[in-house]
Amino acid sequence: MLIISLLLLMVGAASALLGFQLFRVLLPLVGLVAGTVIGFTGFQGVFGSGAVSTTVAVFVAIAVGILMAVLSYLFFGVAVTVFYGLVGASALSFLGIALGLNQNGFVVFLLGLAGFIMAASYAMSTPSNESLIIAMTSLVGVALVLAGVFLVVGEVTLNELSEQGVVSSVLRVVDQSFLWLFVWLGGSLVAMQLQARTLTNEILGSQYQYNVKNK
Repeated sequence: MLIISLLLLMVGAASALLGFQLFRVLLPLVGLVAGTVIGFTGFQGVFGSGAVSTTVAVFVAIAVGILMAVLSYLFFGVAVTVFYGLVGASALSFLGIALGLNQNGFVVFLLGLAGFIMAASYAMSTPSNESLIIAMTSLVGVALVLAGVFLVVGEVTLNELSEQGVVSSVLRVVDQSFLWLFVWLGGSLVAMQLQARTLTNEILGSQYQYNVKNK
């Protein structure tokens, strides 16, 4: 239990303080996995799940996954928009499966496509995706730190974390105490400011180096 708690504390601190940088590094991997899944399910949804179509779907999935990974690495802004789209596509696809529509793969594919378009449109209309990423990683990071603390003091158990998830378990404890809610939100705000300052220094440092080289 102590080892799990330490892991939660370390991962949470890294996410809260370096969330944007980690997101930028891990985004190509997310693009690879998500692109592979979307490519495979999308191809099968259109052409069926026969032996030939399944074989072709595997190659299509690999190609789409590699393409998504490369685009995520080269074009971060575009990758963030696509990432939001993939999240939306996955959400609506799983909703369709939960509603029992998985017998018709084409319907699930259309739901995924609609989710992708809606989520990507929202991302493009948002002026600063960086702020949303910083806020998300800060909140999740501090939640992981609190989960590690709660695990040590006995407020949550390993079974609860495994079955309910970290965020849900933390929310249960936070809902019972205004103090823990204040700690979570206050810690997240501090982490957001630190991440924003690090990102600003990185951008200004890059611009300064560029100007010096031009001179």
